[in-house]
Amino acid sequence: MRKMSVVVRRNNTAVVDNSFLEAFLKLVRRTFHGQVILVTQNYRVVQVECRENFNPEEVLRDDIGLDLESFKPKAVKEKIVQALRGLEFGQVVLIVKKGRLVQIERHSKERFADPQQGLAGDGI
Repeated sequence: MRKMSVVVRRNNTAVVDNSFLEAFLKLVRRTFHGQVILVTQNYRVVQVECRENFNPEEVLRDDIGLDLESFKPKAVKEKIVQALRGLEFGQVVLIVKKGRLVQIERHSKERFADPQQGLAGDGI
């Protein structure tokens, strides 16, 4: 397996490997209820998390997954790249409900030069 740089900061732009995006979108397409999360550190994606929630009656079904009629891969890729742009530390979260991608969230974390000091000067 080749190692790839998924996100690189270049003048506040995001460079994302297209093969990574394709693989990531496969995870999104398989999700019926849940979240698919990209975790970033130092402007690079370092982890992918998939959290699937099941209702009891859905456990036995094999036809669940993303509603492909509502899924526009090119638009979703653009939104993901836009959310990753300039994200040094944080997460991009894709929310899927009833097989439909309903939301993309961007969570940013701010790191301090001295990790022992918080805003008020106390430990974090």
